Amino acid sequence: MAAACGFAVANVYLNQTLLVDIAGTFGAAEAEAGIVTTLTQVGYALGNLMIVPLGDIFERRRLILALLGVASLSLVSAALSGSLTWLIVSNFCLGLTTVIPQIIVPLAAGMADERNRGKVLGTVAIGLVCGILGARLVSGLVDSLWGWRSMYWISFGCMLLLALLIRLRFPVSKGTASLPYRRLLLSLGPLFMKEDVLRRSCLSQGMIFGSFSVFFTTIGFLLQAPPYSYSSAVVGLVGLVGIGGAIATPIIGRVIDRKGASFANKMCMLAAMISFLIAVTAGHWLPALILAAFLLTVGTQANQVACQANIFNLSASARSRLNGLYMVCTFLGGALGSYLGVWAWTRWHWTGVCICGMVMIAAGMSAALENKKRREQSQTISS
Repeated sequence: MAAACGFAVANVYLNQTLLVDIAGTFGAAEAEAGIVTTLTQVGYALGNLMIVPLGDIFERRRLILALLGVASLSLVSAALSGSLTWLIVSNFCLGLTTVIPQIIVPLAAGMADERNRGKVLGTVAIGLVCGILGARLVSGLVDSLWGWRSMYWISFGCMLLLALLIRLRFPVSKGTASLPYRRLLLSLGPLFMKEDVLRRSCLSQGMIFGSFSVFFTTIGFLLQAPPYSYSSAVVGLVGLVGIGGAIATPIIGRVIDRKGASFANKMCMLAAMISFLIAVTAGHWLPALILAAFLLTVGTQANQVACQANIFNLSASARSRLNGLYMVCTFLGGALGSYLGVWAWTRWHWTGVCICGMVMIAAGMSAALENKKRREQSQTISS
């Protein structure tokens, strides 16, 4: 499951290091080529809303194989694209159908019991982190050696192998909800309004992922300006701290099993806040900046596991819908953070960026603190 999550999610991120060569191929401005990445993310968010809930009514292995088939065709289309518009549409379809990890995660949660669910989710999340990190590193290397089209062909080959792996080794699961598709989608709104824990988890991860986007969207501006004045190649190496997320997710999984998801959630938010305090006070010293990036990556990835552990305890029959709503809110927070990060940089540079990130984390913390307050009030009333 971890391998499937990693290879599938890599399709969403592999185009980020290919944009310069893509722009050169089609004679487009880099900003125009950037639409490729934007529409891939939009497709991924839409897939979380429209496709992931199907995991509650369909057999998941068959659904995953169908999505892999369409994703493979999208990769071939991207590799053969003759225009930028063609490539954009292909990547939108690719993002729409590579929501496979968000179908696998509820499946893993359902197979685990209450005592080891955090550990299982943490293990599966390792694949996600490695897929995101590996996509950027591998696609940059392949692009420099054989060109950007080769990366899509290589990913196509990986999808075929992944389909074989899933066909042979994945467990068969039955959907637990018996709803027509229209009613399934119509149930999302009431489900979101009914579950207070879901709303607070969405706010928590949406805000911390937004702060993550604030940081990593603008760190390139900081590192390419004085006193650093690094090249874009060196800037890309800072992304290697993302491996910290792979280290953190199994650890936070064990913390969840022992101390509870709410405790782990607060730890992650605190780590993220500390990262921005380091960045705003010592951001012009490279070791401090790398430490801040590491803590923020750890906090963000681990918080995702903690929040998912919280929401998967709500309803066994609606786990795919819960996860779909959760991931939509997460990516909306990320999109907001990207916008606010650039906006803050243009007005107040790095200090403004860090303050913006801390405000988003504080908003996420309010969800955790309010949840604790409600539990204490409930205990008082019961006693």
